[in-house]
Amino acid sequence: MRDSKFGLRAFGLALMAALGLMAFTAVAAQAETLSDGGKEGSFLVNKEKALAKLGVTFEANQVGTGTLLVPGRVDILCTEGKTTGEFEDNTKAFGKASFTGCTAWQPVAEGAAHVTQVKCTVKTPIEVKKGQALPKKHEGSAYILLEEEGELFTTIFLEGPECPLTKENKVTGSVLGLVDKNETTEPSLLFSQAIAKLFQPTATTGNHLKFGAFEAYLDATAEGKLTDVNHTGEGKEFPLGVC
Repeated sequence: MRDSKFGLRAFGLALMAALGLMAFTAVAAQAETLSDGGKEGSFLVNKEKALAKLGVTFEANQVGTGTLLVPGRVDILCTEGKTTGEFEDNTKAFGKASFTGCTAWQPVAEGAAHVTQVKCTVKTPIEVKKGQALPKKHEGSAYILLEEEGELFTTIFLEGPECPLTKENKVTGSVLGLVDKNETTEPSLLFSQAIAKLFQPTATTGNHLKFGAFEAYLDATAEGKLTDVNHTGEGKEFPLGVC
């Protein structure tokens, strides 16, 4: 009987240790996958799932109105946006972007209608001269982490004699986009506050998107496609995505 009790006690301790190890492993895995927006992925650019390489170009066009939300400060709405770029290899791409038709509004909750315009003129075009894109994977979904290349993404200028906001606002940090319709000829990149919060900033990966000193988020959708002559034209509509 004594040996039986000892065996049960040893089994219980072993079970508790195993459960503790499993919990620790799960937490560590979650921290790893979310610390930079997801695990490293690869860009793919054709029907055979060939990986992207230098010289392959692409573009992404905004669908509808895109919004830069700065909670408690201002929301910047832009009616048009276009990004063009080139892959460096299968793990990194560089691009530039331009946004027009931009206006300033009093901030609202994400998804709510804007009703009060701020008496500030947004200087356009808002241009991102260079940024980098990194492919990411998390829980079976594909993401792209957009980072500034250099000191900042861009500077947004708000003008007007009655404008109550800071006139010069630097946009810095990183933003995470979810790839919808992945590995198709026209994938979409979705941005929202919830998606952005999957990215947990660290000392090596930088910060969330910032508008000056204020936290900022994108609420926008963009449709992407390949544009170089080797991947466009009749019979050459190759898929684009993250694997």
